[in-house]
Amino acid sequence: MPFVTDIKSRSNPKVLWACGLSEKKKRDSEGLFRFEGIKLFLEAMREKLDIVAVFASEKAMETYASELCYFDGEIYKVADAVYEKLTEENAPQGVLTIAKKPLPVCGCTGLTMILDGVADPGNVGTVIRCADAFGAERVLLGGGCADAFGQKTVRAAMGSLFRVPTERAPLPEKIKELRAEGYKVYAAMLDKTSVRADEIEKGGKLAFVVGNEGHGISSEVRNRCDGSVIIPMRENGAESLNAAVAASVFMWEHKRI
Repeated sequence: MPFVTDIKSRSNPKVLWACGLSEKKKRDSEGLFRFEGIKLFLEAMREKLDIVAVFASEKAMETYASELCYFDGEIYKVADAVYEKLTEENAPQGVLTIAKKPLPVCGCTGLTMILDGVADPGNVGTVIRCADAFGAERVLLGGGCADAFGQKTVRAAMGSLFRVPTERAPLPEKIKELRAEGYKVYAAMLDKTSVRADEIEKGGKLAFVVGNEGHGISSEVRNRCDGSVIIPMRENGAESLNAAVAASVFMWEHKRI
């Protein structure tokens, strides 16, 4: 059973602390992140995330009593007006969870997705969700990418962030490391030497780099890759795909064989 503490003031230190975690700098310094909704709370419980605290509105404490009772940590029961200060959602369910960030994993040997400059949190979250669906072992985020632990990204990932390791790294150096470990790294871009996604040998240590839709992959990152890859599309159709869609096609193609 949880230990419940009542909070009535919007200026309570715990409330201010939770609000502060909306900022990436604060999340990074404390190694914590926040997310809202009863479904994500239950997903976090199932995946055994290290949950530090839960804030629940008075209404949510009644509505989700049977779900919240399984949490054996501290729940801050806050007045509905206080939860309005905490929330980042337009239609909040009244449950805010604070958890420790999962640590990056070592020793990966399978499919890796790499994002370069993908700034939209919805796209980053969707890639993480698809990595979970198609069995990619991790998602690497380079410069200019949205924070994997920002609330919009977490929401778009739909709980997959709790299962798929992510890591932010300088991509030129990281790709050099991957190639030294035996990875074949392909940049998603069109040039004279590009191969089709369905022509790449499947299995083993393979990584795809996807850039943002407007600027593509930086030249510094491209130059570190083994080659380039394209998704074949019909003539006179769309010239490009959304970054999350393109990444999903690469992962599906890898899983298909």
